[in-house]
Amino acid sequence: MHIASVVGRRLRCGDAVLLEGDLGAGKTHFVKGIAQGAGSEANVTSPTFSIANFYKTPGCDILHIDAYRIATEEDFLNLGLQDYFPQCMVLAEWTQKFELLFDQYLFVALEYAEGNTRIITVSHKGGNFDAVFDALQQDCADLLC
Repeated sequence: MHIASVVGRRLRCGDAVLLEGDLGAGKTHFVKGIAQGAGSEANVTSPTFSIANFYKTPGCDILHIDAYRIATEEDFLNLGLQDYFPQCMVLAEWTQKFELLFDQYLFVALEYAEGNTRIITVSHKGGNFDAVFDALQQDCADLLC
């Protein structure tokens, strides 16, 4: 949760975070941490059935998408959610089949490890996420390897 909160403090409107991991790996829990870091007091829940939830923050809204039940890129585009991308922080789960719709993004992969531990891998495609990586190195140095 600490890593996610650090990420949330550095995201800006228009940033996208794509989250991948098996069922129960902690994608929605990571979104909760990002929302808290961004200053949201919202009750973050999985949008598996609603497909998308919005959460208020002091800066810009968070758009939380769960693409698990979306079959095709066309179905995704027909939802019209991309119209909100420029003015929101977009946090999207299960987007590997739609990642080409995002020009730039932070990618977070969550993997099970021993016990209740997770391996979190953070990378990016395009964009300027230097502030995120700098904050992770500074605030989470004891967790990084």
